[in-house]
Amino acid sequence: MGHCYFWDQHLNDERFILMSSFVFLSILTAAMMHALWNTLMKSAPDKNLETALANFSTSLVAIPFLLIFGLPEPETYGYIFLSLILHVIYFYSVASAYRYGDLNMAYPIMRGVAPILTLIFGGMIFGDAIHPVIAVGIILICLGVILLGLKKSPSTANHQKTLLFALGNAVIIAAYTIVDGQGARIATQVWSYIGLLMLLNGYVFPAILMWQRRNTFTFVQTMQYVKHRGLYAFIGGSCVMGSYSIALWAMTQAPITIVAAIRETSVLFAFVFAVVFLKEPIYPQRIIGIVGICIGIVLIRLS
Repeated sequence: MGHCYFWDQHLNDERFILMSSFVFLSILTAAMMHALWNTLMKSAPDKNLETALANFSTSLVAIPFLLIFGLPEPETYGYIFLSLILHVIYFYSVASAYRYGDLNMAYPIMRGVAPILTLIFGGMIFGDAIHPVIAVGIILICLGVILLGLKKSPSTANHQKTLLFALGNAVIIAAYTIVDGQGARIATQVWSYIGLLMLLNGYVFPAILMWQRRNTFTFVQTMQYVKHRGLYAFIGGSCVMGSYSIALWAMTQAPITIVAAIRETSVLFAFVFAVVFLKEPIYPQRIIGIVGICIGIVLIRLS
């Protein structure tokens, strides 16, 4: 079995810690699930309602986690509360970005900038010293991801608004990644942390949206939407749960920065989904971005 290596300053030496191929492939699986959810949400006629339904689905999937693993320690509750606030902002920003721009523009920008911010702030907060070659791989992945989304496409009518929401969301992604990564590390059982976070998260966004639409969106309209898009929302919610659960578990096995960067290879899957299912255009610049991502992945695996 292959291994990826990184330094852990918490051990106060330069011993190498292993990241097994199983962890690496698990993160790639999480990336594919994350891309699938974003593709489904981009195709939704009502993106905020679709997001709310997907979030509610995560709460249903989270119940078995709590039944099996129980509640996390009280020390983690502050992290969960802060994460809930950040995730509400995140979901609104994602929905707004997709209202104005293509999946292949908004998604790479928000996911590509976030690992760079995580690398900077994660190193400052946790003191994780990443091997220089791995750091180069992370930067290449991020630049490749950004390159996939920088070019304005003919179907992007509100380029600047899309860019603004995507960049703002990158900051939110980096913030909740660091918060949840630390919270998961504090928890004795990471799956209990994930279960409570996803259970609560599944109700917060839908409750806020229903309150906002209390005078404009009826119960009948909601049920009609559920009838036509309920299955897609459930699949999307299951992908959200699976993707983030794997990512948080991986953050207890490897540095948060590395996990965040590898997870953003989801743009490769999103690129394929967007071209095949959403008929979004292909540009040479996006091919170059894909090459950069692949080189970054190779550097991380083989350094």
